[in-house]
This record gives sequence, C-alpha cells and structure tokens, in this order.
Amino acid sequence: MHVTVSWDISATGPRWTEINELMKGALEGYSWARPLKSLYIVKVDSVEERNALKEALVNVAKSIDEKVYFLMTPAMDGGTYTGWLPKNLWEKINQRTKS
Repeated sequence: MHVTVSWDISATGPRWTEINELMKGALEGYSWARPLKSLYIVKVDSVEERNALKEALVNVAKSIDEKVYFLMTPAMDGGTYTGWLPKNLWEKINQRTKS
C-alpha cells in the first residue's frame, strides 16, 4: 500500500525550509520517494498507518503560525504512476508502490 502526500507552505525563505523539514519529519520511519518538490509517495502497511501519518502531518500544521495545507490520497494498492521524471526516480517510486 502507499499514499501520495503533497503540501503547500505559506512561508518563504529559511522559514519555508524549517517548516518543510517539520513536515518531512512526520514521514520519519516510512519509506518514501520525492518525485517533485513537495510531493511524496509513501509506503504504508495499513489504513491505520495512513491515518497515523495523517495525524502527524495535522499536528505539524497546527503547531505553527504559518498556514500549511496538505493533501493525502487514500491508501492504495498497486497502480502505476506516469509522468516525465528522471529515470532513477521511477525505480524509487516502484519500490514504494509495488506490493
């Protein structure tokens, strides 16, 4: 199973980087690939794990003064991503999306 997560941070400069690192910190312990600047494909083992990840991201968003929006897909099994990315990213994506 996997989910796709993306976020948008209202801050700029060093503060954007700090907040982005906090959001990435919520992904700690998960296997993920980042094909775009703030788009992550994250391997999860269950719907409960997806919900725990969602709560961790919500907690980060609530803990700061700046606005942070994020979007997370439902937990998905399989599927194939398509797009235009460097070749090495496709292997990383496939490692997270193949059961």
